[in-house]
Amino acid sequence: MLPRPSDPTVSPVRPALRAAVTGALGAALLFAAAAPAQAYFDNYLSGTIIGTLNDKEGASLAKSVRTALNDTADGKTVEWTFPAAGRRQQIDGTITPVESKTDKGQPCRRLKSDLKRGSAEEHWSGWFCKQSNGQWKSRHVDE
Repeated sequence: MLPRPSDPTVSPVRPALRAAVTGALGAALLFAAAAPAQAYFDNYLSGTIIGTLNDKEGASLAKSVRTALNDTADGKTVEWTFPAAGRRQQIDGTITPVESKTDKGQPCRRLKSDLKRGSAEEHWSGWFCKQSNGQWKSRHVDE
């Protein structure tokens, strides 16, 4: 069930969509998460490129996302490609950190990602904040 917005003129769909998009990037970064989490994201992401990544594709994308978060300057792009295998088409993508700032004492970065598999294209963006254990977690950051 979606939370009700405090302003009755605000549609609950927009926050849900933002959460799904941010969750998608988080899912890519944390692709090795437990099966229940995977099932949760599968519900929102079925039929998307992100939602159809297999384990190898997801691990490869997660590595590129970590590179973008840890080693790439704002405005610079990390290119990502996963070659075709069997019936699965090649996937091409870019991951670009577009903004960095501190929020609630954590270093945070906003990533933009563009993915293409065959004729399908997706464009994602979301905030990731570095946790005290050094891992990045997707979350809402006030803009």
